[in-house]
Amino acid sequence: MRAFLLLLLSLFLFSFANTGSTGIPPNESRTVGKKLPDVELIDYTGRLLRLSELSGKPVILNPIYTHCTSACPLMTKELKRVLPLIGKAGRDFYVISLTFDPQDGVEDLKRFVQREGIGEPGWFVVKARDGSELFKLLDAIDFRFATLPGREFVHPNVLVFLSKDMKIVKYIYGVNYDPLDMRLALGMAKGETSPLAVLRPYLFFIGLAGLSLTSVLLVVLLSKKKRIQAKAGI
Repeated sequence: MRAFLLLLLSLFLFSFANTGSTGIPPNESRTVGKKLPDVELIDYTGRLLRLSELSGKPVILNPIYTHCTSACPLMTKELKRVLPLIGKAGRDFYVISLTFDPQDGVEDLKRFVQREGIGEPGWFVVKARDGSELFKLLDAIDFRFATLPGREFVHPNVLVFLSKDMKIVKYIYGVNYDPLDMRLALGMAKGETSPLAVLRPYLFFIGLAGLSLTSVLLVVLLSKKKRIQAKAGI
């Protein structure tokens, strides 16, 4: 039975690896468009703030845990690379690195900030005030994780884009971020719309349809050319 469960878990993780993430992804049909609860947070300086204090600008929420040595540092490093390409934290948007580990404290947050070289104005590294506030927020974004021995976790690698009024508008998965995808998600969080943003989820199918149509036209043209050559006796 144990071997079967491990095999099942491996198959699941492999199937979701194509998105650059692990764990069970959020059910977006349940969350997109929903407003987050106004939970109380504590930042790495020990300051208490409410989520609503960040309303008025788009928010990029990134669930992490502070002693992670794999995906969480990769997501943070990639954010440091991409964010300057799409705007400035504190001016154009806010960033929240939220630990989902209930055992993380303020000192853990401080060490994470120092280790990753973040903590600039507009980038908040926080924990929920208590377990009740934490799971209220995690449930709102449908973020689920599994606890492993040694305080390690299996979890989705995800960015959650929030509108100015704290509604979920977009998820981006993985540990590598395309600046164009980030700009489009940020535009959605600002309330902007563009044809590309609407069509982007269907670009693969549009391209596939275009390739199929091109192939059919090529076959028709080649057949016509052969008929012309046959009539001419070439």
